[in-house]
Amino acid sequence: MNANDFVSVDHLLAEVTATVNDTDFKKGFNKGWYISRIQDALQELSFDTFWLTVIHDFEIPQNLQIPMPPNVFNLREIYAYHGELCNPTKTQVIYWKRLFDNRYSGDGYTARVKDDGSNGADIFQPNQRVYTNNMQGFYGPKYYYNIAEGDGLIMLSRECRGFPFVRMKFNAMGVPIGDVPIVPRFFERAVVDYVEEKFYNAMKSRDIRLYRPLWQDTFTRLTDPRDGSWNKAKKRIKSMDTSEKMSMEEYISSMYHK
Repeated sequence: MNANDFVSVDHLLAEVTATVNDTDFKKGFNKGWYISRIQDALQELSFDTFWLTVIHDFEIPQNLQIPMPPNVFNLREIYAYHGELCNPTKTQVIYWKRLFDNRYSGDGYTARVKDDGSNGADIFQPNQRVYTNNMQGFYGPKYYYNIAEGDGLIMLSRECRGFPFVRMKFNAMGVPIGDVPIVPRFFERAVVDYVEEKFYNAMKSRDIRLYRPLWQDTFTRLTDPRDGSWNKAKKRIKSMDTSEKMSMEEYISSMYHK
């Protein structure tokens, strides 16, 4: 995966503005507006296809609570680790625990099932099925997390403090807002049609008789179930080999890895 597999924003702008006859940005839409629509297109494709994954590394705070990074969704994997930040050595999978919530204190928490067995056996990890001799609690450290509803706070169990760092893998919506979008070449046609559709849709309010036919043509070209560029883009990402996907993810992630 290299730069030849991506198209530049300037290339996309040149094509779109030539088609809509706005190369001088004199129809009320500045260059930033077009770039924002390119960003919107990539975000929508991300939600539809989960095409991009990114990695974020953090120091584990004492309160065991980490805000969800911007521009990401769908936490896919999470690992605590030793070593250096962004350079893991010994690692530990952190599992999702339903209904776990340690907001406000970090140490105190609520959950339908508690580590000490007070709410019953916690069977989401195998080593928690083993009772101690006095039948109180369970052997072994317990590494788990949950995400607080509403505010996206990622909450870690107290034994995660045994590691200094944590790595999280998310699906991403594209590059952060304000940065120059990164557009894979196989998304080019869908992104161009998306921006043109938004342009003509906005222009309908000025002259519906002139712009509605142009909008309708672009909308069909974008959304047609069989030949539309949006569905073609979704099919292309699904048909990529696993190695191609991994290479693309690593290339893009390296541009804004944290």
